[in-house]
Amino acid sequence: MAFQSIKDFSLELDGPGDAVYRSGEMVTGVVVLELNREIKVRALGVQGRGVATAHWLENRSVGVNTVYNDYTSRITYFRKRQHLIRVTK
Repeated sequence: MAFQSIKDFSLELDGPGDAVYRSGEMVTGVVVLELNREIKVRALGVQGRGVATAHWLENRSVGVNTVYNDYTSRITYFRKRQHLIRVTK
């Protein structure tokens, strides 16, 4: 099986490890593929996704009762697939 031949497969971004990226900002880096032995690679791709999620609670008093509101918001900024190696026949 080909996965037994893979020693390391990682994506190393050029920014710091705790970087926060904004909409429209370019993200750059390198893909590291380290193998235990020689294999034929027919295709290699990466997929990235940018998502922001927020959750908060609000409460207010209504007479002697307290009313709680629970809010959640989720936004997908991007979803991108990129072929790095693709053999065409």
